[in-house]
Amino acid sequence: MVKPKEIESFDELRKFRLADEGYFVITDTTRHAIIHKVNATCIKADSFNLKVTINGRKQGSYFWVDSIATAAREFGAVRCKVCKPELSLVHPSTFET
Repeated sequence: MVKPKEIESFDELRKFRLADEGYFVITDTTRHAIIHKVNATCIKADSFNLKVTINGRKQGSYFWVDSIATAAREFGAVRCKVCKPELSLVHPSTFET
C-alpha cells in the first residue's frame, strides 16, 4: 500500500494522468469523497483549478491513491457513478486488525 498523495498543482495532476496508474479521490466538505479512474472524462481541469488553486482547498482536495482499497480505507470513498472505477468498493472495516 502506498500512502495517498495530495495533489497541489495542475502539473502534478497532469503527471498522474500521464502515468495512467491508480485512482483520484476528490474530497468535499458537503458530500462523501468520490473515487475516479485516473483518466476519467469526469475529471475536469476547470474543476480542479476552482477547488485547489482558486479556493485554496478550503472546501475539499484531490488525492492520488494506488488502489480502491486505499481510497475506501483512508477516505471512505464511494465510486463515481459516471466513470465507475470498479463494480464495488471494499468496505473500510475489512482492513481493520
